[in-house]
Amino acid sequence: MKSSIPTETDLVLIGGGHSHAIAIRKFAMNPIPGVRLTLITDVYHTPYSGMLPGYVAGLYNFDQCHIDLRPLAKFAGARIFVDRAIGLDLEKNQVLCANRPPVNFDLLSIDIGSTPASLTVPGATEYAIAVKPISKFLTYWHHITTMVSESPTQKMRIGIVGGGAGGVELAFAVESHLHQIYRNAKQPTDNLSLHLFQRATRLLPE
Repeated sequence: MKSSIPTETDLVLIGGGHSHAIAIRKFAMNPIPGVRLTLITDVYHTPYSGMLPGYVAGLYNFDQCHIDLRPLAKFAGARIFVDRAIGLDLEKNQVLCANRPPVNFDLLSIDIGSTPASLTVPGATEYAIAVKPISKFLTYWHHITTMVSESPTQKMRIGIVGGGAGGVELAFAVESHLHQIYRNAKQPTDNLSLHLFQRATRLLPE
């Protein structure tokens, strides 16, 4: 429902992460007259990272651990532009997008999450799959599970770098899901060789 109150302030959110999803919900429940809310996001469905290991393990389906930003934005009366923000023009107060005209803002919030600094590790960009951004990681994960399902007699070797809580939990989740695929296909679970790399002398050092 469009408001009859003229727009006085353009509040633009870049990224559909947890913080912005909560902000949009709160805005919907308590709108501010004269404020127009705009969300710029490169994906319609934002994953909840806390449920990622459970999703990888096969405990949750896609809808259970993703937030559909379209009905959320509609609930708040917000505009949603599915595009990638590629820069800011701070003289004109505009967000520059990859595929649409610039978006004007009076107030701007950026919530694009973290990305591993793989560029500093030789070979990581060419040969490794970063866990973040999660949406890109899940695309690779779906490819892996499909490949194992279609060829369960083939051996699979997977290496996970990082022996902290995230790496250990992900290793258990990967093993659990792929072992289930092998068992369902009546194939030995030792077709999977899983390696966890950690520079410290013990896992979960903290």
